[in-house]
Amino acid sequence: MVSKTVLGLFTAGVIALCCTSAAMADAKASIEARQACMKANGGMIKVMVPIIKGQKPYDKAAIDASIANAQKACGGWADWWGADTKPGGAVKTEAKAEIWSDAAGFEAAGKAYVTAEAAVQASTDEASFKAAFPALGKACQGCHEKFRQAD
Repeated sequence: MVSKTVLGLFTAGVIALCCTSAAMADAKASIEARQACMKANGGMIKVMVPIIKGQKPYDKAAIDASIANAQKACGGWADWWGADTKPGGAVKTEAKAEIWSDAAGFEAAGKAYVTAEAAVQASTDEASFKAAFPALGKACQGCHEKFRQAD
């Protein structure tokens, strides 16, 4: 016969294992969502850069569609940065620890990006697009330099 103490410890261990597995799954899902968001942002930039370089004609519909796709992919952004998603965890991430140690800087970088993206989205012609785009490129670069590990 198993004592109540042994049974209690076993039950506690099973619960802890389940909770750990669930937490790892949540962390993995958050990191994968961040990665999907970044890929969508990269797709957005790939639409815009050839226009900036004069390699493709200005196409407001393509620009807007790429922004909408990125915004959809990034919809849960605020929920994807739990402590369990820091570098060094069970799931590989390109996020730097500075995201958590400099939360104010990370938030400011995010606000700069959102502002720049909104300006590009609000552009109505090639001239206003070309005037707005550099701030978006700068926002992407600034965040990647400070908060993303090199591949």
